[in-house]
Amino acid sequence: MKVRIKQDDLSRVLSLVTGVVPTSSAIPVLSNLLLETEGENLKISATDLDISVISSVGCEIGKQGAITVAAKRLQEIVRELPDEDIDIKVDGEKISITCSRSTFRMMGMEKEQFPKIANLVKEKKIKLSGDLLEKMIRRSVYSVARDDTRPVLSGVLWELGGSEIAMVGTDGHRLSRMAATGGFGISDEQSVIVPPKALTQIQRLIGAGDEVEVAIDKAFVGFFVGGTVVYARRIEGTFPNYKQVIPKSNPNVMSIDRAELNSATRRVSLLADSKTHKMKMHLGKAGVKLTASTPDLGEAEEELQATYDGEEMVVGFNASYIIDVLKTTESETMRFEMGTPVGATIVRPAEEPEGETYMCLVMPLRLADQT
Repeated sequence: MKVRIKQDDLSRVLSLVTGVVPTSSAIPVLSNLLLETEGENLKISATDLDISVISSVGCEIGKQGAITVAAKRLQEIVRELPDEDIDIKVDGEKISITCSRSTFRMMGMEKEQFPKIANLVKEKKIKLSGDLLEKMIRRSVYSVARDDTRPVLSGVLWELGGSEIAMVGTDGHRLSRMAATGGFGISDEQSVIVPPKALTQIQRLIGAGDEVEVAIDKAFVGFFVGGTVVYARRIEGTFPNYKQVIPKSNPNVMSIDRAELNSATRRVSLLADSKTHKMKMHLGKAGVKLTASTPDLGEAEEELQATYDGEEMVVGFNASYIIDVLKTTESETMRFEMGTPVGATIVRPAEEPEGETYMCLVMPLRLADQT
């Protein structure tokens, strides 16, 4: 293989693909990238067996070929090179990288040792805007479980209906769901559970105005963004029937300024317990008061203006959960819909673009005087 490529082009592509390379692996080749020529492009692939990223970039091809090479070292070398053309030559399992007056020689592995990556290029695809997909990911991925005790909860449920798509994340203590209606070219309704690591990779790829194509088979989901594709192995299992835990009616409703509540929650939570992050929300006709206390630290309280229609009550929340939902929306006003101090609370933006709905269900923390 012999190619010439611009330093900034190669550096950009390497930054896109190296995010999935495992920091350590029992399979040495997974620490490598696969470099191979394809037409007039250099195609670079990385995989951890569950998630794969493939990106292509234009270059001058002197000789076709392929090799795998250490991902971290290659990225570090290219990053430090001047903004000039880079010549890459492969001889057997040896690769040389030359730029200006610098030359690096590294040992690689043959292409055949690199794992075979899924290929959904010929599968039927649906299309949606990158802006919408990025918003759906941002509003669901933060709620997934962070452990592997229940694998299905460590992924995001993606529901693909004829006229509506929705992403749902839950860890058993909170649940977030964003849905959008439109024509997405979906002929077969289905649901898939996608690993959050793959979705965060997609977020990094999406640029303003991008269109994303999505293909699904029995084992993988493929996301096509420009010259890059991400393949994610589907998480197997049955996602819980989340709809049955969403309250049908929560009559106690508070409307409050999002920015003010976010700032106040951050301040008050500074004196909350470091493990539970417990914060009390005192709701009444006069507004809302936030309090937090820890015996060894002290206590904090702050009063906020709010519109509240309902019974006076005190509800305990994990302050981090409230902050998470507040930072995922641009709405100036938030609605808190509550039933009882121990029942599930629904938090949603007061204003949403037409065709979009977003909500987060938060389970309260039980207080000492609650039974």
